[in-house]
Amino acid sequence: MTLSVSSALARNFYGKYRGTVLNNVDPERRGRLTLLVSDVTGETPTNWAEPVVPLAGPTGLPMGMYVVPPIGAAVWVEFEQGDAEKPIWVGCRWGSSADVPLSATIGLPASPNICMQTLGQHMLMLSDMVPSPETGGIVLKSLTGAKIVVNDMGIFIDNGKGASITLTANMVNVNLGALVVT
Repeated sequence: MTLSVSSALARNFYGKYRGTVLNNVDPERRGRLTLLVSDVTGETPTNWAEPVVPLAGPTGLPMGMYVVPPIGAAVWVEFEQGDAEKPIWVGCRWGSSADVPLSATIGLPASPNICMQTLGQHMLMLSDMVPSPETGGIVLKSLTGAKIVVNDMGIFIDNGKGASITLTANMVNVNLGALVVT
């Protein structure tokens, strides 16, 4: 059901609504978004929607978690006290299983991977998988294959172009044995 903006302002909107990001460049740099929430405002963009974040600090020194979805991303939206003029974006949603980062899906079913991945495919993963030079522990990876893996086996650094450093037990191995320090 699509409502005019004036009729949207005359009623309360409780619960979650599907929205799409129209603008993610907040002039106040607080992670606010303008959204299309057709079930509430039709084709009219919302006012700046405040973010719900897992961590934000008090006024003073900057701290917290800052995550902003790209333009076109699907989000969940609520309205403060049901007021259509006070949108809040409360999280993102995937359109299909193909949108989920692959690294997130290869974890253990009892302890799934925690994965953050950008649109440019840069990834940070926390994993309880069996430690290896490729998986388990903390994995930081770039689009082109540069990677750092930190786990109980050691620390594995690979630039994705042939250079590597491996630190295991009391040994440092540079470029697959070109230099080994024990």
